[in-house]
Amino acid sequence: MTTATQERDTRKDKGFEVAINGTETPLDHDTITYEELGELAYPGHDPAALFTVTYRHADPSHGGNASGTLVAGESVKVKKKGTTFNVRLTTRS
Repeated sequence: MTTATQERDTRKDKGFEVAINGTETPLDHDTITYEELGELAYPGHDPAALFTVTYRHADPSHGGNASGTLVAGESVKVKKKGTTFNVRLTTRS
């Protein structure tokens, strides 16, 4: 096995794969924030934008929930593969 192949395998083993609005997205860390999800779902969005964020199949091992809703300032621990997020822009009325 070459060094490049070993490097690729190491990154793959440490990576996390989540789905955001149906699109597979790789992460290099196991916890994702509301703010990160907004940026990944809507790159370059208005900084004052608000989102509705729901998730399923998260890692509940540290007292969290496997599914729920995130609000600004919150985060959730993801599983290696299979955590899904729905992120929608919320309009102010």
